[in-house]
Amino acid sequence: MKILSRYIASHILSSTFIVLLVLLGLYTFMDFVAELDDLGKGQYQLLDIMTYLALTMPKRIYELLPVVALLGSVIGLGNLASQSELVAMRAAGISIKDINKSVMVVAAILVLLAIVVGEVIRPLTEEHARELQSVAQTGTVGTRSEYGFWTRDGNHFNHIERINSDGTFTNIAIYEFDGANRLRALTKASSAKYEDDSWILNDVVQSTIDEHGVKVNSTTHARWKSQLNPGMLNVVVVPPEFLAVWNLLDYISFLRTNHQSVAQYELAFWSKVMMPLSTAVMVLLAVPFIFGPLRSTPIGGRILAGVLIGLGFYLFNQSFQHIGLVFGILPWLAASLPTILFAGLAWWMNKRVK
Repeated sequence: MKILSRYIASHILSSTFIVLLVLLGLYTFMDFVAELDDLGKGQYQLLDIMTYLALTMPKRIYELLPVVALLGSVIGLGNLASQSELVAMRAAGISIKDINKSVMVVAAILVLLAIVVGEVIRPLTEEHARELQSVAQTGTVGTRSEYGFWTRDGNHFNHIERINSDGTFTNIAIYEFDGANRLRALTKASSAKYEDDSWILNDVVQSTIDEHGVKVNSTTHARWKSQLNPGMLNVVVVPPEFLAVWNLLDYISFLRTNHQSVAQYELAFWSKVMMPLSTAVMVLLAVPFIFGPLRSTPIGGRILAGVLIGLGFYLFNQSFQHIGLVFGILPWLAASLPTILFAGLAWWMNKRVK
């Protein structure tokens, strides 16, 4: 049985790899065409585009994994069925449950791949890709908007105009409020660099406000103690869905401490938790395609049905997450409900297989 399990698993994995290469090539070409619109913007040249596409390859792999898992499993099992190998296995006493166990091995491998790509490789490459693109086009690392980045740290509201490629800040304004929400001080600096658990501000001008008026002091350097650290810069440069789960948890904790909205980041966290499970569910959905109502359908029809279900899951998952964010649905529910529904569909379809 172990030999047969390895044989089935190897066929599914080889088909999955081929499907991944095909879809990856297609999506990479589409992204290449889109990037050509920015060719010549600043110092953004063809070599930069190629490097950017190479660095964003893990993103495409991660996003395609559920659909690839379903199509690869359908094609792999379909090839075994078309060559009557599955019929021979059934005649030799191998049950559907035993074949499902082999499929589960593939699901476990793909889940592990999704975790490694999504939590280890993708965050690093995506950060470098966006930094490369932003530096080539504008000379600086991109911030949340053209108006800079705002953050809250206790009673301090901080505005950072630019985040540079070396992790330093340019043009910082720190607004300090008292317990009655009255502005008490405004500190401006031309730049800031992180050293020894705090920021060193340069060319500092501080305006202190009290009952007697406004007092202005200036100094060459000053130390700024803040919870914001270089490790959180990824959150600014890279959208939350591209971050590792531990970075998301750190930033969620930071936002909660400062009484800020965390829904967007909690949704990204739960989406990343559910992503490997979604891949496993897609693999399990392949078995009914071979032994269920579609068993007499040509392989092309099975692939088409797999594409439709895979795309349906992707669109439903993305749409429901955005709907959940707009209407205030619990983030864990908005992220997990599509996977739960499709897992229920996979279980029901597998129960009907005889």
